[in-house]
Amino acid sequence: MHLVETLINLLRKVPRRVVEILFFAAVIVFFVLYLRGLDWSRLVHLHYDWHYLIAATIVMTIGRYFTVVIWQFILQDLGAKGLPRFTILASVYAKAWLGRYIPGGVTWIAGKVYMAAAHGISKTRLAVGSLLEGAMQVISLLTIAMLLLGFDARIKAIPESYRVVMILFAVVLLLMLSPAVFNRLIRLAWFVVKKREPTDELFINSKAVLRSFLLYAVGSFIVGLAEFFITRTVVPSMSWHNFFFIVGAFNLAGALGMIAIGVPSGLGVRDGALLVLLAAIMPKELALTVVVTSRLWGAFADVVFFGVASFVHTTWRPESTSVTS
Repeated sequence: MHLVETLINLLRKVPRRVVEILFFAAVIVFFVLYLRGLDWSRLVHLHYDWHYLIAATIVMTIGRYFTVVIWQFILQDLGAKGLPRFTILASVYAKAWLGRYIPGGVTWIAGKVYMAAAHGISKTRLAVGSLLEGAMQVISLLTIAMLLLGFDARIKAIPESYRVVMILFAVVLLLMLSPAVFNRLIRLAWFVVKKREPTDELFINSKAVLRSFLLYAVGSFIVGLAEFFITRTVVPSMSWHNFFFIVGAFNLAGALGMIAIGVPSGLGVRDGALLVLLAAIMPKELALTVVVTSRLWGAFADVVFFGVASFVHTTWRPESTSVTS
């Protein structure tokens, strides 16, 4: 959180237009490098079921908008005042989301805080909200994954010691995010660094923690459904009996990718875990193709989300609201 605030303070010294140009230039450069890093040879001779591809893209766009809803609830629960209309929040979120392709775990978070602060939202609330967002996403993804995969014999593809570590990590992270613990840690850190009591804006509450966890748990199934459709795009014969396994596999891989701070969009970590898990229900060659396809489609889905959010924000401007992005 301190790193995000430091980066935001540095950005404030640069004209906003320059920051936006540099941000999107960096996104384009690293997005191209990201695409070049994919194994395109896996995709050349495939025959996709485009119906599932379209369905996956629609579902994923809904899932992305659902994350904006969660973000809005988190800010409200943390006491943020004067939030702009939802289309503005969605536009800000979609722009910042592309920052995931820039190396560095705080890039897209800093971008979101920077752009949202321009609409009058407290930077402190935004920073704390972003911290809660990231942590609750990891916790909810790991929790749902363990619930879906924990009783499945095919989970043996991941050593038991690794599973124990992941469960312990989720439990410890959840305990640290309990208001009683988190707020005490913030108070202690603030007193050590600033030699004074922190403001209430730095504290979280039970409502924000509980509601964000439950909503992200629901969101994990929305994204999981999209990934299931992508799997059927490559393997049309994939049975719905494997739905919960695939949802759990993508959730677990996604959580591990998020934990891998500094790796663009969790590249490598997510893919390795996903390959191991999917190989339990399909030939390894097909599993590798699904992983590569999911990566390419995920980038496409992010661009679609950005395009839709930008279009809606640009075309829907109620006369009663004069705020612009």
